Amino acid sequence: MYLCDFHTHTRVSFDSEAALSEMMEAARRAGLQELCITDHCDLLDGDGAPTPTFPWPEALEQYRQRGASPVTVRLGLELGSAPYDPQAARAVLAQGGEELDFVLGSLHNWIGAQDNRDFYFTHFGDDPTLAHAAMENALTHTWALVTEYPDCYDSLAHIIYPLRYIQRDGGTLTLEPFRDQVMEIFRQVAQSHHALEVNTCRGLSLEEWLPILRWFKSCGGQFVTVGSDAHRPQHMALGIPQALELLRQAGFTYVTTYQGRRPVPHKL
Repeated sequence: MYLCDFHTHTRVSFDSEAALSEMMEAARRAGLQELCITDHCDLLDGDGAPTPTFPWPEALEQYRQRGASPVTVRLGLELGSAPYDPQAARAVLAQGGEELDFVLGSLHNWIGAQDNRDFYFTHFGDDPTLAHAAMENALTHTWALVTEYPDCYDSLAHIIYPLRYIQRDGGTLTLEPFRDQVMEIFRQVAQSHHALEVNTCRGLSLEEWLPILRWFKSCGGQFVTVGSDAHRPQHMALGIPQALELLRQAGFTYVTTYQGRRPVPHKL
């Protein structure tokens, strides 16, 4: 089993205080063979304000000074809301240069509705129409990402992100009512040789990924990355072994990492 975690954060992200050295040590303790740091670059902040830049000097400095480790360490980025401002997205990626190994394409925010706020800050309550609108909004802009801006991502991050907060607020919505939309997205991801991410949400989100992985497999998907979304050392790699087992159950024979923005398969 190739243990890798390709969705983690350090203090370069607004919501983490962890040093890269601490995350590397946590990865070593967890038995990881490969780690990718994917700090946040959200082109919309939580309140919906445009934030079109990323602190590359800080990110590159800590990466270049990371020191030796038995764990292979990659430099990545979680690029949020690229369809909102593709010009800014491409500028940020260009600034990463040749050291940038991996880009997660994420959508944390409403775009063009609800003041562009992060789904986290929406109170869904028991309003099924608001929950449905959130998933429609997210999937519409996910479709834009995979069809119009495929250069702005390598792996499609946590496609179930809005469901976290819909279910937090008591909703029971799943991806099933949106299956046709999701399958179209997955076909595009597969045909363009991009990856799908299984995001374990620090080990809290696991079994719901099995049917999604089977959908992706049926659409011709080959590449799957796995990530814990750890923002603290104690959350490193939580759920990763289970995620790899889910890949196996869904019929995949390898997990994918990235180097130089190119997929690297590893047998499960």
